Amino acid sequence: MTPFETANLALAEKQYCLDLIYTVISGAALIAAIWGGYVIYGQLKSARWMSLITLEQDMANRRDKFLNIKDRLANETDTTAIAADYGVQKENYLNSLERLASSVLNGNFPEKEMKQDYREYITGVVRDFPDEFKAGTFYRKILKLYEKWQD
Repeated sequence: MTPFETANLALAEKQYCLDLIYTVISGAALIAAIWGGYVIYGQLKSARWMSLITLEQDMANRRDKFLNIKDRLANETDTTAIAADYGVQKENYLNSLERLASSVLNGNFPEKEMKQDYREYITGVVRDFPDEFKAGTFYRKILKLYEKWQD
């Protein structure tokens, strides 16, 4: 073997070692990227459930305000001042439930789990306020979800 061939062979061997090192580094970077993707996916799922908790808290607060006004309306004799607030609180409560129904129908939350948790609740609301769910209702998503979940 000539000195030129020996030098080329040594250079090729060094290049092969460098290529092997670069391949290992690239593989490690790929594994890190995939792992990072899983971590981000888990955080997104967690954020989705946190947004549901926030929505549930808002809905519960609005329901409590509405029920307080409803109780005051039933117990007081002068209801003129309370009647306007009753309508506003009922609308706020139903709007929060409309947002939940819209989120479920848009696929933001898994429908199977939401149906287990909220089917009876939505059925109760539709039955408690039948005048709010007639033709031309503002709460179409609640009504649509109610009709969809009736088996």
